[in-house]
Amino acid sequence: MNFKNITIRELHDKLVNKEISPKELIKSTIENAKKHLGSNFLITLCEKEAIENVEKFSSKIDEKNFLWSIPYVSKDNIATKGILTTSGSKILSNYYPPFDATITEILNEKNSVMIGKTALDELGMGGTGLFSFNGEVRNPYDNERLIGGSSSGSTYAVCEGIVPFSIGTDTGDSIRKPASFAGIVGFKPTYGSISRYGVAPYAPSLDHVGFFTNNIEDMAVICDSTFKYDLKDFTSIDNSIKFLDNLNNKKKVKFGFIKHVEKFMEGKVKRSYEKFFNYLKKDGHKVIKVDFDKKLLDAIPAIYMMISFAEGVSTNANLDGIKFGLRQPGEDYKQIITNSRTKGFGDTVKRRFIIGSYQLKSENQELLLAKSKKVRRLIVNELNKIYEQIDILIFPPSLKPAPLVKNVLGTDVEEREDNDAAFLDDLLILSNLNGMPSITLPFIKENELPIGINLNAKPKEDLFLLQISKYVEDLINKLNKGGEFDE
Repeated sequence: MNFKNITIRELHDKLVNKEISPKELIKSTIENAKKHLGSNFLITLCEKEAIENVEKFSSKIDEKNFLWSIPYVSKDNIATKGILTTSGSKILSNYYPPFDATITEILNEKNSVMIGKTALDELGMGGTGLFSFNGEVRNPYDNERLIGGSSSGSTYAVCEGIVPFSIGTDTGDSIRKPASFAGIVGFKPTYGSISRYGVAPYAPSLDHVGFFTNNIEDMAVICDSTFKYDLKDFTSIDNSIKFLDNLNNKKKVKFGFIKHVEKFMEGKVKRSYEKFFNYLKKDGHKVIKVDFDKKLLDAIPAIYMMISFAEGVSTNANLDGIKFGLRQPGEDYKQIITNSRTKGFGDTVKRRFIIGSYQLKSENQELLLAKSKKVRRLIVNELNKIYEQIDILIFPPSLKPAPLVKNVLGTDVEEREDNDAAFLDDLLILSNLNGMPSITLPFIKENELPIGINLNAKPKEDLFLLQISKYVEDLINKLNKGGEFDE
């Protein structure tokens, strides 16, 4: 079964009405996943575990639970008890956690069925899908292009209709930019709304757990079950909301768009945004062009690197070949650690660790790390000012389709062109800096390649964001069917 054109509720109805049995559904999903193993989207196929799980509850129909027997895949930095969990890194290629992450527990309780663990850029570091130890994951629309990362395998699985939803994590834009390149929905909720307990950290002050789906209704179904306060996660917040029953929005909305972004738009993308804005206005909404200090926009990549690299080297200090993970031989524990980390980590991770360690030196902390946190506060203040004028902030996750692999292979976030538009690649990081909910939806296609649109709201306004996203999704579908965005 391909899940591209069926909602989770429709699939649930088929299961409840016995048009397909849970076991048949899971077996069909696994067989389809096997056809795509050459894409490297999966690190571990959980065939045995999935069949055993569905057999436990397949005879007890759960009419009120829309996630009953629904298959999904989980990013491989999320702990699954007794199932290989590698974080896309060679050093963890033999790690079987003795516990489940909270998000895994929740979905197990809902009797969802995990059929595999997906590839990611090593330790969540990278935005390409090219840096997992098990191989590159590329874009299904064009194998010569990126799918994006770090949540590359989870993106691929939903894009190809292998599963109706998948779990990802987002530290800079690792859910929302791949969603744009793959033409699907990618949602990063308000910071702390979904527990990160059992999720291997990259940069804890920026990390979010989120999801990929084919539509907003499916996203609401998943969020209804997973937004929970968790005592085991000190960053967890109580942001429980009833999403599915409240997706309709009746209020008029003030949409905002940053002026500095508009000046770099051109071609079909520019014309499509202009048409979209005009239709928003026809529906009685406002579109307001807002100012954002250009110096702060230009500072985004540097702030992201300084904070995430420093936090990353600290949170991954336990990956030393001593406590767990692949151990290399050495004459003493220092040499074991050196050898294990040298052979266990890829070049991108090593580079980020070196930069992060430099910042954590006592003589550099005030000059680099502390200053970056101060600038982060200035950025958050700027966003707060903008939200005094508007309700929803619109970003283009990209002004072009997914880049060609040959143009980015071997590069990393710290290697960017020095030009006036460079900040556009990093706009989505803004929502990690202040923790606001952020979602990418399918928007247009250019040369048959997808380009998404990104919507943001104030922290803890996740329901409002999904309400507006449902409205925007319906509007975009209507405009695409009417040929409004065609040249």
